[in-house]
Amino acid sequence: MRITLNFLSLPLLLLTFVYTSQSTMGTPTQVQTPSQVPKPLAAETFDLSEEMEVGLEIEARSTGASWARQGAEAAALLISVDGVYNQDLLLWAGDESFRYRVMLGRFARGKHTVSVALNVARSAAGARRAEVKSLRPLPLAAGGADEDQLALAHSPFLYARANAIDRFTDLPLLMYYEILREGGDDLIVRYTAIFTNEDGGTQTAALMARWGRATDIEWVYQFRARGQKIIEETYQGVKHETKFFTGPRTAGSHPLLAIASDNNNFSDLACSAVRFAPLPIRARLETATRESIMDMYPQTYRAMTEELLREKRISDAPADVNTIADPREYLYIEAASEQEGATLAFDVKVAGRPEIFSSDMGEPQLRIERSGYFRTAVRLPKGVTPSSIETITARCQASSTVASQRGCKHLKLVRALVLDQNYLPRTLQLQTQTESSLEPGQTTVFRLSQR
Repeated sequence: MRITLNFLSLPLLLLTFVYTSQSTMGTPTQVQTPSQVPKPLAAETFDLSEEMEVGLEIEARSTGASWARQGAEAAALLISVDGVYNQDLLLWAGDESFRYRVMLGRFARGKHTVSVALNVARSAAGARRAEVKSLRPLPLAAGGADEDQLALAHSPFLYARANAIDRFTDLPLLMYYEILREGGDDLIVRYTAIFTNEDGGTQTAALMARWGRATDIEWVYQFRARGQKIIEETYQGVKHETKFFTGPRTAGSHPLLAIASDNNNFSDLACSAVRFAPLPIRARLETATRESIMDMYPQTYRAMTEELLREKRISDAPADVNTIADPREYLYIEAASEQEGATLAFDVKVAGRPEIFSSDMGEPQLRIERSGYFRTAVRLPKGVTPSSIETITARCQASSTVASQRGCKHLKLVRALVLDQNYLPRTLQLQTQTESSLEPGQTTVFRLSQR
């Protein structure tokens, strides 16, 4: 498996860049009236040697807050540049000091000031305190590949879903982009967001069985470019319909999209009072799952779990399709296969226990039918340690799809992992194995290495 994530830390930073720190700032000239301008918690002045895209890293904490606690989920920060509203940021990591990264947009050569203030109206009633430890503007130009510059210049800004505002639900935690090539010189850049969860759509238990997570991962927007010129733009509309983008832009060439459905699909016509702009990271997922990005940023697992706890979707004895056990009690299995008229499920054998633990829980609709790289999760009994996991068995079964030949071809087990008590993914050691092809009704067994 190959996972490469460039987190905007090396070639994209402009060398000729200076910024100075300010502990206080006077009331700026801006769209809001002076009475509407909150006192900044921190501000930074940065000086650009040329017009360019700029991101921002904010190290902050929401004192006494927890994404798991009703009424004290998070403080909200209002981010302004040169006195003009840019976006909001919910401090979803709560009381923990955390470095958040956002995209500010494109700015002209010269000096600019970014300020961060507490947005009391958007903060939870029990979380109206915030500490900003540092602001670090990130100039995103010069030295990087042209394709990355193009991708950063067109990353989407997202209006919050109207019925999610002030409810602290379905928050976009991360955004990543993939750069794909399709025939000739055409370049395709696709942006995907990882949300804490989804209020509508797939049930929580099915998310774990079929996707190996309870976050919601949705592609947002993509463009096709030829010779650095964009020739087509599309986005994922409501009901997963691909639509042509014709909406407005902000902060340069950044498309504005609104989260428009309870399962986090989008619209280029709607807007809301709050918008977010996570700074996108580049991901190469030719031989990895989308979920593997969460492994690189394990705080996503914690935020996912805390939202599920608050929404009462976690139980020691799950009783319905929208309830699961603690995500730290699952074995996560990443595999690859080509399915043709067939589905896959996985069974886990634990030392000293007679029962078998299955990803599909005996339900055909919870099996995996898609091809490529995928992830599933198997619930294990409380207290089971990774060292007691003996085998993982892949089970191929016929699906209802019409097919001339049926089977699970080129099957290979890529990874098996668990989450520790701090939500950090821990990869288990597998014995060397070769790929195999199964017919419906056949199985293959993978063993963990003795440690």
